Amino acid sequence: MKTIYSILFASLNTALNEKISIGLLMSDGYNTKFKFSSEKLLAVKAATEPERYGFIKNYLKALDDEILKSNNNIGLFTNKIFKVDWVTDNYMNYLSNYSNNLIQFSEPKFIDISFSTENFKRIFKKYVHVKYDSNEVIIETDNINKRVKERLYSTIDNRVNLDVSLDSSHFENLFTPIEINFIGMNGIPVVGQTVDFSKKHYNLENDIARFVSLTKAIELHDKKKGKYFILGHEPEGKEDKNHVLWSQIKNSDFLDFVDIDAIDIVEEYIEHFDVKPYFEKNVN
Repeated sequence: MKTIYSILFASLNTALNEKISIGLLMSDGYNTKFKFSSEKLLAVKAATEPERYGFIKNYLKALDDEILKSNNNIGLFTNKIFKVDWVTDNYMNYLSNYSNNLIQFSEPKFIDISFSTENFKRIFKKYVHVKYDSNEVIIETDNINKRVKERLYSTIDNRVNLDVSLDSSHFENLFTPIEINFIGMNGIPVVGQTVDFSKKHYNLENDIARFVSLTKAIELHDKKKGKYFILGHEPEGKEDKNHVLWSQIKNSDFLDFVDIDAIDIVEEYIEHFDVKPYFEKNVN
């Protein structure tokens, strides 16, 4: 799928058709990024009545939830009829045709450029607001978990347990429940987890800490070291906290980082070392 985007407009006066561009939604079918301008939102607040402003503000937050929960939940904007797996051209077309008179989406446009933060910034600055790097609310998600499932699951399905929810009933020393992509055994435990290194730093730290806690709980249970894959993408910004954490994981002695563009490394390992499911197939 090519990169596609839609501009969000906030209506200031329905009767006069006055509106202001306020946000940008962009996707390539795997990655989705959404951002709205806090300064534009303040302008809406100054130019319209409190009820109208409150609805627009809440709608933007609802869109945030819609995107973040799109893997597993029913779409908020379709009266819970249409299931949204990720943002697609059909979904954007739906949003452009959906009208509540206060928030409008432009007809989605395809562009022949790669999905990247830099390209997103260029479009945002051109159509929404020239100030991109202000202290605004930024909502984004790289739907890499969906991508991992599409590329890897069919090749390893018979050799591991997929999408397993683990808690202390599985490993006594696992104090916080965690959902992982896969777990298997070939004399040692083999575990894989997708990590989105583009998310907010404190959420990223929490994800990594929970996965490390799982590795320790497994090793206490099995009395042996394991093979632990972290699947993801290198984040942008060499000085960014997320990039520092990614670098630490990449150079770690007990975690194996694999870029999802080279995910066949995991497939080859699982096949070469004859990995078997950790649990009986009917047990999570």
